[in-house]
Amino acid sequence: MDVDTAIRTRRSHKLFDGTAVPTAMLADLVELATWAPNHKRTEPWRFSVLTADRVGLLPERIDAALADGTLPAHKATKLRQVVAGLGAAIAVSWVRTPADPERDREDYAAACCAVQNLMLAAHARGIASYWTTSGAFVGAHLRDFWQLAPNEEFVGAVLLGGAAIEMPAVRTRGVADVARWI
Repeated sequence: MDVDTAIRTRRSHKLFDGTAVPTAMLADLVELATWAPNHKRTEPWRFSVLTADRVGLLPERIDAALADGTLPAHKATKLRQVVAGLGAAIAVSWVRTPADPERDREDYAAACCAVQNLMLAAHARGIASYWTTSGAFVGAHLRDFWQLAPNEEFVGAVLLGGAAIEMPAVRTRGVADVARWI
Protein backbone atom coordinates (compact mmCIF):
# COMPACT_ATOMS: atom_id res chain seq x y z
CA MET A 1 0.00 0.00 0.00
CA ASP A 2 1.43 3.38 -0.95
CA VAL A 3 1.50 6.18 1.60
CA ASP A 4 -1.23 8.25 -0.11
CA THR A 5 -3.63 5.30 0.02
CA ALA A 6 -2.71 4.51 3.62
CA ILE A 7 -3.37 8.10 4.70
CA ARG A 8 -6.69 8.32 2.84
CA THR A 9 -8.04 4.93 3.93
CA ARG A 10 -6.91 4.62 7.56
CA ARG A 11 -9.83 4.88 9.97
CA SER A 12 -10.29 4.74 13.71
CA HIS A 13 -11.95 1.46 14.67
CA LYS A 14 -13.63 1.00 18.02
CA LEU A 15 -14.88 -2.54 17.45
CA PHE A 16 -12.38 -5.36 17.01
CA ASP A 17 -12.95 -8.95 15.95
CA GLY A 18 -10.65 -10.77 18.36
CA THR A 19 -7.73 -11.16 15.96
CA ALA A 20 -4.50 -11.22 17.95
CA VAL A 21 -1.67 -9.02 16.70
CA PRO A 22 1.52 -11.12 16.66
CA THR A 23 4.32 -9.94 18.93
CA ALA A 24 6.76 -9.69 16.00
CA MET A 25 4.34 -7.38 14.19
CA LEU A 26 3.97 -5.24 17.32
CA ALA A 27 7.75 -4.91 17.43
CA ASP A 28 7.74 -3.85 13.76
CA LEU A 29 5.04 -1.26 14.42
CA VAL A 30 6.99 0.23 17.33
CA GLU A 31 10.16 0.31 15.23
CA LEU A 32 8.36 2.13 12.42
CA ALA A 33 6.85 4.56 14.93
CA THR A 34 10.37 5.57 15.96
CA TRP A 35 11.05 6.94 12.48
CA ALA A 36 8.88 9.95 13.33
CA PRO A 37 10.50 13.36 13.08
CA ASN A 38 11.90 14.68 16.34
CA HIS A 39 13.77 17.84 17.18
CA LYS A 40 17.49 17.41 17.88
CA ARG A 41 17.12 13.60 17.74
CA THR A 42 15.66 13.48 21.25
CA GLU A 43 13.59 10.37 20.42
CA PRO A 44 11.29 11.26 23.34
CA TRP A 45 8.69 8.53 22.78
CA ARG A 46 8.27 5.43 24.89
CA PHE A 47 6.01 2.46 24.18
CA SER A 48 4.39 0.09 26.66
CA VAL A 49 3.16 -2.94 24.71
CA LEU A 50 0.28 -5.11 25.87
CA THR A 51 0.20 -8.32 23.82
CA ALA A 52 -2.94 -10.28 22.96
CA ASP A 53 -2.49 -12.67 25.87
CA ARG A 54 -2.49 -9.71 28.30
CA VAL A 55 -5.35 -7.53 26.95
CA GLY A 56 -7.65 -9.31 29.39
CA LEU A 57 -6.13 -7.04 32.06
CA LEU A 58 -7.82 -3.97 30.56
CA PRO A 59 -11.39 -4.63 31.77
CA GLU A 60 -10.05 -4.58 35.34
CA ARG A 61 -8.62 -1.13 34.65
CA ILE A 62 -11.95 0.06 33.26
CA ASP A 63 -13.67 -1.22 36.42
CA ALA A 64 -11.12 0.61 38.57
CA ALA A 65 -11.68 3.88 36.67
CA LEU A 66 -15.42 3.43 37.12
CA ALA A 67 -15.01 2.74 40.84
CA ASP A 68 -12.79 5.76 41.50
CA GLY A 69 -15.06 8.10 39.55
CA THR A 70 -12.64 8.91 36.72
CA LEU A 71 -14.94 7.19 34.21
CA PRO A 72 -18.72 7.58 33.90
CA ALA A 73 -20.81 4.38 33.72
CA HIS A 74 -22.02 5.00 30.15
CA LYS A 75 -18.43 5.29 28.93
CA ALA A 76 -17.38 2.16 30.84
CA THR A 77 -19.99 0.13 28.93
CA LYS A 78 -18.70 1.42 25.58
CA LEU A 79 -15.07 0.80 26.53
CA ARG A 80 -15.82 -2.79 27.57
CA GLN A 81 -17.19 -3.33 24.05
CA VAL A 82 -14.00 -1.87 22.58
CA VAL A 83 -11.68 -4.15 24.56
CA ALA A 84 -13.82 -7.28 24.07
CA GLY A 85 -12.23 -8.07 20.71
CA LEU A 86 -8.91 -6.30 21.16
CA GLY A 87 -5.79 -7.91 19.68
CA ALA A 88 -3.15 -5.73 21.44
CA ALA A 89 -2.62 -2.27 22.89
CA ILE A 90 0.32 0.10 23.01
CA ALA A 91 0.46 3.01 25.43
CA VAL A 92 2.58 5.82 24.04
CA SER A 93 4.27 8.33 26.30
CA TRP A 94 6.96 10.95 26.01
CA VAL A 95 9.83 11.96 28.23
CA ARG A 96 9.02 15.37 29.69
CA THR A 97 11.42 18.30 29.85
CA PRO A 98 9.44 20.84 31.89
CA ALA A 99 12.49 23.04 32.39
CA ASP A 100 12.50 23.68 28.64
CA PRO A 101 8.89 24.36 27.54
CA GLU A 102 9.81 24.66 23.86
CA ARG A 103 11.56 21.29 23.81
CA ASP A 104 8.74 19.75 25.85
CA ARG A 105 6.19 20.92 23.27
CA GLU A 106 8.35 19.66 20.40
CA ASP A 107 8.83 16.30 22.09
CA TYR A 108 5.09 15.91 22.65
CA ALA A 109 4.50 16.70 18.97
CA ALA A 110 7.15 14.14 17.98
CA ALA A 111 5.45 11.48 20.11
CA CYS A 112 2.14 12.29 18.39
CA CYS A 113 3.87 11.82 15.03
CA ALA A 114 5.10 8.44 16.27
CA VAL A 115 1.49 7.48 17.02
CA GLN A 116 0.48 8.38 13.46
CA ASN A 117 3.39 6.34 12.05
CA LEU A 118 2.32 3.39 14.19
CA MET A 119 -1.31 3.62 13.06
CA LEU A 120 -0.43 3.98 9.37
CA ALA A 121 1.96 1.03 9.58
CA ALA A 122 -0.75 -1.06 11.27
CA HIS A 123 -3.25 -0.10 8.58
CA ALA A 124 -0.81 -1.04 5.81
CA ARG A 125 -0.61 -4.51 7.42
CA GLY A 126 -4.39 -4.91 7.64
CA ILE A 127 -4.56 -4.14 11.37
CA ALA A 128 -7.24 -1.74 12.61
CA SER A 129 -6.36 0.87 15.21
CA TYR A 130 -7.89 3.39 17.57
CA TRP A 131 -5.95 6.14 19.37
CA THR A 132 -7.56 6.95 22.71
CA THR A 133 -6.72 9.40 25.45
CA SER A 134 -9.46 8.06 27.72
CA GLY A 135 -8.57 7.96 31.40
CA ALA A 136 -9.72 4.33 31.38
CA PHE A 137 -6.62 3.49 29.33
CA VAL A 138 -4.13 6.23 30.17
CA GLY A 139 -5.30 7.84 33.39
CA ALA A 140 -2.90 8.81 36.15
CA HIS A 141 -3.91 5.70 38.10
CA LEU A 142 -2.48 3.56 35.25
CA ARG A 143 1.07 4.87 35.33
CA ASP A 144 2.26 1.77 37.21
CA PHE A 145 0.27 -0.59 34.98
CA TRP A 146 1.93 0.82 31.84
CA GLN A 147 5.29 1.09 33.69
CA LEU A 148 5.83 4.79 33.02
CA ALA A 149 8.93 6.41 34.46
CA PRO A 150 8.41 9.45 36.71
CA ASN A 151 9.48 11.83 33.92
CA GLU A 152 7.07 10.41 31.32
CA GLU A 153 3.55 11.53 30.40
CA PHE A 154 0.88 9.76 28.37
CA VAL A 155 0.19 10.67 24.76
CA GLY A 156 -2.49 8.00 24.57
CA ALA A 157 -3.05 4.34 23.92
CA VAL A 158 -3.29 2.76 20.48
CA LEU A 159 -5.71 -0.16 20.48
CA LEU A 160 -5.08 -2.73 17.75
CA GLY A 161 -6.71 -5.76 16.18
CA GLY A 162 -8.85 -6.96 13.31
CA ALA A 163 -11.69 -4.62 12.36
CA ALA A 164 -15.13 -5.96 13.32
CA ILE A 165 -16.72 -3.56 10.82
CA GLU A 166 -15.32 -1.26 8.17
CA MET A 167 -15.55 2.41 8.94
CA PRO A 168 -16.55 4.75 6.09
CA ALA A 169 -14.54 7.78 5.13
CA VAL A 170 -16.02 10.96 6.55
CA ARG A 171 -14.69 14.34 5.52
CA THR A 172 -16.46 17.57 6.21
CA ARG A 173 -13.89 20.07 5.02
CA GLY A 174 -11.79 20.41 1.92
CA VAL A 175 -8.44 22.05 1.41
CA ALA A 176 -10.09 25.39 0.67
CA ASP A 177 -11.74 25.27 4.10
CA VAL A 178 -8.58 24.65 6.13
CA ALA A 179 -5.64 26.15 4.23
CA ARG A 180 -4.50 29.74 3.95
CA TRP A 181 -2.35 30.41 0.91
CA ILE A 182 0.16 33.11 1.74
